[in-house]
Amino acid sequence: MGILKNGLNGPVKGRVGKIVYYELNGQNVSRSIGVIPENWTIPQLSVRMKTSISSKLLKHLKAFFNVGFSIEIKGTTQNTFNMAVGINSQKMMTGVYPNFKVDFSKLVLSRGLLNPGADLQASVTEEVISFTWAATPTMQWPESTDLVMMIAYFPEKERSLVTIGGNARNTGADQLTLPPSLKGLRAETYIAFVAADRKQVSDSTYLGSLNLAIQ
Repeated sequence: MGILKNGLNGPVKGRVGKIVYYELNGQNVSRSIGVIPENWTIPQLSVRMKTSISSKLLKHLKAFFNVGFSIEIKGTTQNTFNMAVGINSQKMMTGVYPNFKVDFSKLVLSRGLLNPGADLQASVTEEVISFTWAATPTMQWPESTDLVMMIAYFPEKERSLVTIGGNARNTGADQLTLPPSLKGLRAETYIAFVAADRKQVSDSTYLGSLNLAIQ
């Protein structure tokens, strides 16, 4: 049942027939309720499986997306997670249906106009994952005050460690502390930068897969 929020001239909220009305990012939008076909084609099954796999994985990276796509969604009816799924669900997969695998190097976690940085690296010790990038104490403002965004995703545990708004760009380094439950596991690592006022971000960069068991 649809509800007229502000009388006859107000927006509708809820379901009316096969249409669902709701509010997203301050805008009134609607979507139709789809009909599931009895006989899926291989291309349809392929898209469905890719979306399912990507959604399950990407939900563990939401904290990063909430900032990484916060600029990209402005002026749209999308939220940050939906945009992340739309960007990544097809490009992050390799293989042929039904044997898909995730190519972590293809994941996009952030989009923006800030400088993504140079000489970006991730390394691991027994206690921390260290992130480093090119920096000098004389970097110009406001770039010098950009804050690092770091994430390490652990596929075997389906967990992530994330820092949003870490050390300033002119420091050249920051760390993620490893809890005992994640030591010895493989980690997929990414980095980006966000302006100190949160009004702009950089594209994310994949820093590689770290095998924490062999360091």
